[in-house]
Amino acid sequence: MNTLREIGVIPEAYRDLLEGRTYPVLSTVMPDGQPQSTVIWCDVDGECVLINTMRSFRKAKNMRANPRVTLLAYEQVNPLRSLEVRGTVIEMTETGALEHLDRLSVKYIGRGPYFGACVPAELKEREVPVLCRLAPTHIVTLNAGCAADNVNFSKPPRPVSVGGFIPASHLDLVARPLHGVLTTMLPDGQPQSSLVWLDYDGQSLRINTTRQRQKGKNMRANPRVTLLIIDPGNVSRWIEVRGEAEITEAGALEHLDELTRQYTRHGHYYNGVFPAERQAQETRIICRIRPRKITLDAIHK
Repeated sequence: MNTLREIGVIPEAYRDLLEGRTYPVLSTVMPDGQPQSTVIWCDVDGECVLINTMRSFRKAKNMRANPRVTLLAYEQVNPLRSLEVRGTVIEMTETGALEHLDRLSVKYIGRGPYFGACVPAELKEREVPVLCRLAPTHIVTLNAGCAADNVNFSKPPRPVSVGGFIPASHLDLVARPLHGVLTTMLPDGQPQSSLVWLDYDGQSLRINTTRQRQKGKNMRANPRVTLLIIDPGNVSRWIEVRGEAEITEAGALEHLDELTRQYTRHGHYYNGVFPAERQAQETRIICRIRPRKITLDAIHK
């Protein structure tokens, strides 16, 4: 179930998602109001999340201009357990940033220093690390337990259309039953991120939600969204699609059942994943995302 905590205190039961070797997704806001999402390394200092980036990177520029960000941490092998941290970047400093980056390098890849062990040593001459301190204001936790089966990575990929906007090199990421990180914009301008099922029809990426859920409300008010899909077997390989969501109710329940069969052992979402009585309480919608910008595997950007 989802739990929203207005007070920005990271629950002890979820701190491992930040302290351990997971690969969170950081969403910042571009100058035009479009969310941007990237895979990052992080750790925790008390109640603050520590993020390391480079002074010239787009997300650093975004945070300097707009410090309101959202971070979503989850286990790639168990996406049903996640932690969303919405908050404000209260400090961006170069002091101690290189040392912090070297510690993250050891944590994530088992060796350091970062310049030399992770990326070419010569990059140190032109890249300046920045340590960012994220103070949480809202915490959202998810622990769905047995509400639905975990993604079965052994399931065969579904048929997908070749020749659309997804590059052939990353087509498998929309053919396999992988969770995507959808980021929408809350009414107050804060990004919101959540894990979603998805598919690709050759023209758009499609997700399924309800008009009543916050992300559904967000997309009706502001169609600018970002969808990031990560390869769980190689987290340095991913695709980020920034675009606008088009919403329709037509065929939404049938689409939801198609996704349910792809992601779980159930034939139907209602009376399978969720109780049958929930269907009368929700209005399902398909959200088609058409791209404005596509980014691939840009870890060092």
